[in-house]
Amino acid sequence: MEKRRARIPVKESFDIYAMPTPAGAVMADREILKHNNTYSLLPLFYVDYAFNCRDCGCAQIWTGKQQKWWYEIMQGNINSVAVRCRSCRKTEQQRKKLAREIHLSGLAAKYEH
Repeated sequence: MEKRRARIPVKESFDIYAMPTPAGAVMADREILKHNNTYSLLPLFYVDYAFNCRDCGCAQIWTGKQQKWWYEIMQGNINSVAVRCRSCRKTEQQRKKLAREIHLSGLAAKYEH
C-alpha cells in the first residue's frame, strides 16, 4: 500500500474561498444565509443573472442587489431564481389574489347553509 500511495500524484487542494471576486459582484453574507438547509456550498457573492420572462418572453436581468435582497432579507430559498418580469409578476399576484377571493367566497357560501 505504501508503494501505491507513493505512486499517486498529490493534488493541490482547491480552495474555492481563495478565488477572486468578479467585478461588479455583490458580496453575500453567509451567516444570514444559514436558514437554507442545503448540502451545497452557499454563495460567496451574487452576480447579475440574465433570463427570459416565463410569460411574455422579454429579456430581463436579475441583478446581484436584487438577489441579495431576495435571499438574505426575504429569506428566499437559495435554489430559487427569477422567472418573471416585474409586470408579469404583478399580473400573476393579482390573478392569485382574485382566485383566492373567489375560492374563499365559495367556501363561505357553502357553509352558510
